[in-house]
Order: sequence, then C-alpha cells, then structure tokens
Amino acid sequence: MDLAHLRYVHGYDAVKPVGETTVDGAYLLTRFDFKRRRRIAGFTDLIYDISATAHIHGLGYSFVEVVERTIGMHSRLWVLATPVDGEVIDLVLVSQMRELRKPKRPISGLGFLPVKLRTRLMSRILSSSQERDVRQDVTIWGNKRYRPRPSLSRSDGEIGRYRRYCRQFYPRDCDGG
Repeated sequence: MDLAHLRYVHGYDAVKPVGETTVDGAYLLTRFDFKRRRRIAGFTDLIYDISATAHIHGLGYSFVEVVERTIGMHSRLWVLATPVDGEVIDLVLVSQMRELRKPKRPISGLGFLPVKLRTRLMSRILSSSQERDVRQDVTIWGNKRYRPRPSLSRSDGEIGRYRRYCRQFYPRDCDGG
C-alpha cells in the first residue's frame, strides 16, 4: 500500500502501518491507522480515528474493513477495477455500513434520527468521502508514467514492496507502461 499518499494527497493525519504487510501469492494483507479531520459548518473540526484492514486480491479486487473508533462505526469497502483497454479501467466502489445503534459520541445533528435513517445518511456521507478520495487519485493515475527503477525515499514506505507484488500480474516481457 502507498500509505504516504494518504497524507499528501488526501490530507489524512498520523498515518501509520499496523503490523507487517503480508503477501501470499496474489493475496496481500495490510493494516493501517490514520486520523481524518473534517471541518463542520466552517467553524468546528471533527477528528475521526480510523483503522483499516485491506485485503487485496490481485489488481482487480480489494476488500477493506474500516472501523472509526470515536463513533464506533464499522464499514466495508469493495474496490473493483476492470481493465477496458491498455489505458482505461472501469472502477466500481461499493460500501456497506453496520447500523449505528448506539454511537460512542454524538454525530452532529444525527442523534435524534431513527437508526436506519441515521445509518443511511452516514453511509452516504462515507460514500461521498470515498468518491472524493478516488477522484483525487484519478488525477494522479491520469498522469502516471512507468519507471522501471523509480527513485524512492524512505517516506515512500512499502511502495517498493507493493510494486514487486504487482509485477506478478504482468507478462515478463512487459515494460509495465
């Protein structure tokens, strides 16, 4: 996983890996924690404390379990990528959220809503946030260039390991570009 980009592209704070990233053939498992700050109504900041576990099965299927600790919100995200041609992919995001029966903290103006409506609304907020993140990534993907031996720094984290993991899905004679 490219954890460094979570801070610089998406503005997450305190991004850190949890345990070791493991690879078993086409399966990659990684865990990480981060904090996310959201300004509400232009004057107050809410800080979300998030833990994510990403189950990556090749380049086309990822399943991410997400726990927001301060609210006690549990969700799942599926990221499904299907190549269309040599440059374009169809990307489908699917999310699911557990009902928010007894949030650990008040959720700005949502506490009075019935559980199903509160959960549906929070799910839409979460989906909107995920879509915004992906749109930020699309800008990068649209300008990417393959480099067989890129210059990496320590702050790039395990991106080299992720590149080696991805290599197995390309033909040996492919230059990756």
